[in-house]
Amino acid sequence: MNPFEHVTGIQCRLWRAWLLPAMMAATLIPFVSATAQSTVAESVVILPKDQWQASGIHIEPVQRNAFTKTLHLTGKISLNQDRVAHIYSMVDGIVDDVSVSLGQTVKMDDLLAVIHSREVGAAKLELYQARLQLELAETQNELQTAIAKNTNELLVALRSNMPIAEIEKKFRDRPMGDYRERALISYAAFLKSAADVSRLEGVSQSGAVSGKTLLAATSGRNADQATFQSRIEQIQYELQTSTLKTSQAVKEAEAKVLVAVTGLRILNVDAKELNEIDPAKQGEALSHYAIRAPFDGTVLTKDVVLREQVRPDVMLLSIADLSTVWVTANVYEEHLPLLNSFKDQTITLRNDALPDRKFTAKVFYTGDIMDEATRTISLRAIADNANHDLKPGMFVNIELPTAQPAESIVIPNSAVQQHEGKSFVFVLKGDDQFLRRNITVGPTSDKTIVVRSGLREGESIVTGGGFILKSQLLAELLGDE
Repeated sequence: MNPFEHVTGIQCRLWRAWLLPAMMAATLIPFVSATAQSTVAESVVILPKDQWQASGIHIEPVQRNAFTKTLHLTGKISLNQDRVAHIYSMVDGIVDDVSVSLGQTVKMDDLLAVIHSREVGAAKLELYQARLQLELAETQNELQTAIAKNTNELLVALRSNMPIAEIEKKFRDRPMGDYRERALISYAAFLKSAADVSRLEGVSQSGAVSGKTLLAATSGRNADQATFQSRIEQIQYELQTSTLKTSQAVKEAEAKVLVAVTGLRILNVDAKELNEIDPAKQGEALSHYAIRAPFDGTVLTKDVVLREQVRPDVMLLSIADLSTVWVTANVYEEHLPLLNSFKDQTITLRNDALPDRKFTAKVFYTGDIMDEATRTISLRAIADNANHDLKPGMFVNIELPTAQPAESIVIPNSAVQQHEGKSFVFVLKGDDQFLRRNITVGPTSDKTIVVRSGLREGESIVTGGGFILKSQLLAELLGDE
């Protein structure tokens, strides 16, 4: 085998001019082995130190380092699916106004379209009536509460035997309904009966009034007192019942208002519109149903025109927030061991149409299902796109940094030689002896390679000029054969 068989013309003559002296100065020392292959695997090449510089020999110690590699993928820009809105009308109706055009940039809550909806109009009228009923119920409850408070104070005064004249003065202008009359009539009857008994008791001892007459007066007083007490208890019960009814009426009216408001809020009617419902002022505009932008974005599709009949199952517009975009890429099966390390990594994006621009994105999803046809897993990243330079549908070149989970033996690619499918390096032994050492290699990057076996940390290896040692090794071997 000629070591120069792949070199022709001027290159061969130039190489021989500076390689052959170095090769002639180098000596091959084979170890005793059973076959030629083992002889090559265990051979030592001697090259004096004064020839190292001319031969380009460079020596470096073997070290453990973190192995990093940039994985190159092709990706595609797509919409951020978390920031895309397909706009539908939630009610049937006729389009009364369209406020946006295709490609227009809108802000959150901007008006997009107005639908004339009988359903919305009826719901707003129902809310208006419910609010009127609530207002009436609250007024009645306030009045009943005041009546109950005044009447209870009157009953306390009657129990304390306050004079009628004083009672009339204290409670003259305070509303009590018919409770005042009912309480005072029974109270006045009791006071009269009590006065009669007191008068008869004063003259009964002189014999001017019979005992029978006094007894009858006493019985009448007791009956009037019982009637008075019964009337007070009846009034207190009626006050409690009436107050409870008016309070319950307020709660029922509040519930009707709440149901009506909730129904409209479910239809996404703005709260400001609900507070401004007035059939007298708004007229038929009461049936207007406004469709607003859910967030800042750009109108991507527009399928709505004036006076068109719309239904809840027909999409009117679509809006996308293009300030961020997704980057999708397919990760091949061979890279599955690195998949977990991709999460939260920052990747670099480039596009041929923008050669001077570089973009970054952060990986947020590394996929859970492999595509059976392509044998790939979908990776997704999110990129800032404030200037809208990244267009959905655009293809990009992705640079994704990868790293081994732990530090490994990492050497320069230039140190590794190949022969008959075997990878090997030259290990420095002594001052001028180079031992060929077969190695098992792992992942490779543009500049470095991981060595899985065959080398130990601290050994010195040839990282430059190894081709000269390999050529001498093969030349001596062929000469021996």
